[in-house]
Amino acid sequence: MSQENFLDSENSFSPANENPSIRIKVIGVGGAGLSLVDGLTLDNFNGVEQLAVDVDSRALNDSISSDKLLVGRRHTRGMGTGGEIAIGRKIAEEEKESIRKKLEGIDMIFLLAGLGGGMGGGATTVIARLAREAGALVFAFAPLPFSWEKSRHAQAQECLEELRKFANAVVPLPNDSLLQIGGMDATALECFAEAGRNVSKGISAICSLVFRRGMIDVDFADLRKAFNRRAGRTLFGYGEGNGQDGIRQALRELMLCPMLHLPDVSKAADAILILITGGTNMGMSAVNQAALEIRDEFKAGEHVVFGAHVDENLGDRVQIVVLGATDLEAGMKADVAPSADQLMISSTKAKQSHESRLRQQIKADSKSSSKSRKKRKKDSLDQNTFDFMDEKNQRGIFDDSSRNLYEGEDLDVPAYLRRGVKIAV
Repeated sequence: MSQENFLDSENSFSPANENPSIRIKVIGVGGAGLSLVDGLTLDNFNGVEQLAVDVDSRALNDSISSDKLLVGRRHTRGMGTGGEIAIGRKIAEEEKESIRKKLEGIDMIFLLAGLGGGMGGGATTVIARLAREAGALVFAFAPLPFSWEKSRHAQAQECLEELRKFANAVVPLPNDSLLQIGGMDATALECFAEAGRNVSKGISAICSLVFRRGMIDVDFADLRKAFNRRAGRTLFGYGEGNGQDGIRQALRELMLCPMLHLPDVSKAADAILILITGGTNMGMSAVNQAALEIRDEFKAGEHVVFGAHVDENLGDRVQIVVLGATDLEAGMKADVAPSADQLMISSTKAKQSHESRLRQQIKADSKSSSKSRKKRKKDSLDQNTFDFMDEKNQRGIFDDSSRNLYEGEDLDVPAYLRRGVKIAV
């Protein structure tokens, strides 16, 4: 049984690449993305290529990333986008050939970008699309603005949904969660630093599965097969324990991880990655039991990627990392935007299909109307209902006007009241 050393005592990651045929690149886009990439570099993140992409020349100069790409000089003259997502998207489209060259031959790409910024929100989706066209597996970690930043937050949510069309898994990192991650007494710097460490843990886990050999190995082909679909909501969590009961402690901490209790986080996974790392005394039976519990907790489907590594430097500590994606469209890989002709054909078919369904629905409604009323009446007996005002008090300022009667029915009374439908509360 081999012993690995991919996480040091400070949770950093510095593997000697034992699988040089697999190329992995971490790409930071925009200001937040550059900060995250620099954090990975500071954590001794070796064995993985890095790229910083931005329109801000000063930000790129300050970055310590090993490779940099300045884009959009014609539009911004080396300054920022002013938070304009449309500008960031336009720049990425115009610079796509330069970006493609940076993606050539890469098997797996991690995109790090704040979706509330012009470059992060606008360019990241374009880069994800180009990466998929190049055949890479794409994972994204995306900080989101605070919810009280109304317009920026709404824009970031739109960018998040667009990014999911092309990435294999997208882990949103809402700024609202920083208090949960860092604690009420933590400083702003401590909260952002902890969020960065969580990103490092996720990337470290995935890279370790690919690069290192362990108790239970994972082939890159297994990872690609599990996540090679269009991603919906995701889940990402981390837990750590120590001592004789280290795995149980790590499992409990994982289940309480704030990242697993955010509003947008899925509670189930069609594809899930599990990595358990511990010292030389880590027992195989405990590892197996923990993996089974994680699989059952997140209702994992057939795509379970599981790895277990031994790190002698961890001593009696155990670490568990989980990354999952759900709402995957069966059999449909992440794809590119359709052509104009395809859109025209699709629109025509959709219109014809809609008209056909509408005619069928009208016929069906006329036949099932009486049955539906009977069913609603029966169902209403089991509902808590809200009693509206009695009929004589419902006309308000129109009380003195004549009633609008048709075949004995007062059309001024809403249909649901005339038909006796109860409204559940």
